[in-house]
Amino acid sequence: MGYFIITDSNWARLRNEILSLAETCHKAFGEQSKHTDWLHNGDVCKLLNISKRTLQHYRDTGVLPFSQIGHKCYYRREDVELLLQAKTEKAETGKLKTTNRHEDYGTGKRFEHRG
Repeated sequence: MGYFIITDSNWARLRNEILSLAETCHKAFGEQSKHTDWLHNGDVCKLLNISKRTLQHYRDTGVLPFSQIGHKCYYRREDVELLLQAKTEKAETGKLKTTNRHEDYGTGKRFEHRG
C-alpha cells in the first residue's frame, strides 16, 4: 500500500470540491426532488393501511397509477398522497351522512350492509 502526502491547501481545495459535488447531488436527487420519489408495494400498503390484494385492485381499476419494471411495481409518492387525501375526505364526509354506507373507490359504486 502506498501513501500520499498532501498539503493543507490541496486538502482544503479537495474538501471544498467534494462538498460542492455532494451539494449538487443533493439538489438533483434529494428528498425535495419529485422525479426520484418512488415507492414500492410494501411502502404503499403501509401508508394507505391496505392489503396487497387491495393494492392490486387499485392497480387493476386505475385508482392508483403505477410504473412497472420487470415484476416490480412503483408508485409516485405524490399519487399515493392524493389517494390518501381523497380517502380521508370521503371517510370524513361519509361519517357525517351515514355509517353503514360504503363506496368502492375503484368503481364509485355504493352499497349498504344488510344487518
